[in-house]
Amino acid sequence: MPVTEQIHKELSCEEKDAAAFLRERFLFLVASLPVKPSNITMHNNTEVSAQIRAFDLPFENVFVENLQPSNSPAVIPKGILRTSDILTISYKDM
Repeated sequence: MPVTEQIHKELSCEEKDAAAFLRERFLFLVASLPVKPSNITMHNNTEVSAQIRAFDLPFENVFVENLQPSNSPAVIPKGILRTSDILTISYKDM
């Protein structure tokens, strides 16, 4: 039996309900992110703003639009950021 199945069987009904609730809230958050502009802090305290469009399945990359470094007037139409390079993602209205 795979480990995940064994763990799933050992969880109580309350724990399964809590996990389902958290999973639902997480998916709601991920689905709502593309609507809002974000501020992203990366390694070396590099600040950028962008609209997050999607995450890849293992959450290793973030696909963004309108990427703008804080120290530059240039806007990059589309880009990919590695999640391992991201320290924080913040939103004004969340």
